[in-house]
Amino acid sequence: MNIKHKKENLIIVGAGLSGLYTAFLLQDKYNITILEARERIGGRVLSIDGLDLGPSWVWPDHTNILKLIKDFKLELIEQYNNGYAIYDDKTEAQKFTAQKAAPSFRVKGGMHKIIEKLENILKENSNVKIHLEEEVEEVEYTNSTLSIKTNENSYQCDKIVFTIPPRLVTQDISFNPPIALSSINKLNDIATWMGHTAKAAISFEKNFWIEKGLSGFIFSNIGPLMEVHDSSYKDNAALIGFFHSKAKIEKESIKKQIKRIFPLDDKYIKNIYSIDWREEKYTSSLKDKDVNMQYFSYGYDLSLFDEKVDFAGTESSYENGGYLEGALLSAIKISNKLL
Repeated sequence: MNIKHKKENLIIVGAGLSGLYTAFLLQDKYNITILEARERIGGRVLSIDGLDLGPSWVWPDHTNILKLIKDFKLELIEQYNNGYAIYDDKTEAQKFTAQKAAPSFRVKGGMHKIIEKLENILKENSNVKIHLEEEVEEVEYTNSTLSIKTNENSYQCDKIVFTIPPRLVTQDISFNPPIALSSINKLNDIATWMGHTAKAAISFEKNFWIEKGLSGFIFSNIGPLMEVHDSSYKDNAALIGFFHSKAKIEKESIKKQIKRIFPLDDKYIKNIYSIDWREEKYTSSLKDKDVNMQYFSYGYDLSLFDEKVDFAGTESSYENGGYLEGALLSAIKISNKLL
């Protein structure tokens, strides 16, 4: 006689890449509820008009993310690095030959295309529910039962997987009974990937820098953008850049820098987008704001409450932590455990 086992209830906290991919891997084995504090899915994967304000690249040895991109039939674009780079200092912008970098790739239309594909698959499964604007406030473990409270609702479940930045777990969520100091320290010691970063994307009428024999790579001591790269594809001309740690996030200062480096008319600049991840409540912790305190050593193992509460996310991955590949590896690792 075949005995049907009742599916356990799993709550995944965070609808970024690791949270969605964990749900993707476990969707047939659990009843899954994904709780996302933001009004959107994707977490730190954020694309506007096809330009990435979050993670932008994958590399040839990132086999899992490359396979996922291929399976989802998304198009890869090799990062353009031909031509001279520019060093931007107080005297003038100077051309130089940059060291040849390892090949890297972007997804046409932005990395959020991966998130959209995962969302569409999960929405078709009645075992999976995604709740936006639900910020987890408390986790309680009583008599072998897990309860989780958000700003909107309360849930009971059999297992929980946190995929949000580890420092936010200790900063924003209370546990009853309280978790051990050693566990708190372990989570607090892991710097948030992109938690100290701000990015900008500038779209243009055409990629004139290529016509001038330039790669689009800029290194600047003046700013506000300290490092800039080409982010074009086909007829979409764009640059993306990272702000200096002390720079103000202002469109006019970005425009001023671009016009200083490439003397051009305002009409050639179509749009400027920016995000300060340091000020993102659901990304950066108070500890991440201190740049001098950043240590970028990723990877940790932790389970709480009789191994009913686990942790995933790129910061938890010992291999390729701090990359999209690390986010997938963490999801694969925790899914294998829960299977």
